[in-house]
Amino acid sequence: MNEMPIQRDKDRMRESCSVGFGIFIAVVFGGHAVGMAIFVGLIGLILGIPVRNLLVPYTTLVYCGLVLSPLLYWVRLARERPKSCALRFAVAMFFYLQIVVLALGFSTIKLHILSHAEAVRDFGLLIIPLSVFMFAASYLVVRHTVKGTKVE
Repeated sequence: MNEMPIQRDKDRMRESCSVGFGIFIAVVFGGHAVGMAIFVGLIGLILGIPVRNLLVPYTTLVYCGLVLSPLLYWVRLARERPKSCALRFAVAMFFYLQIVVLALGFSTIKLHILSHAEAVRDFGLLIIPLSVFMFAASYLVVRHTVKGTKVE
């Protein structure tokens, strides 16, 4: 006989999530760590900051990957449902942006690029409108992208 709709959904979910949680987290976190190493290295070269002074900013930015990895896995679980996937991605990017801006603010203070007052003023004014824009833009882009793909 025909399978029940719930069973088919579970089977489809299992097939679409063939990569386990641990492997997914390791790949995303590893990619994030390499990307942040390149980013911090370029900033260090541009501003002439010694490598030993870049360790704390790199560490704070790498830890942002610990927030990004599970959030992206959570988004990945909803690939079959375009509205839910887009909303989850927008929420994930909103939280990730908050963490990255806090890490950048802390790093600029630690490297004496900005004073504490300047960092609070500059990053504080930047984070609210940028976060709202990022939330809306990421929702619309993912909603349009996921809607256009056919999932079999």
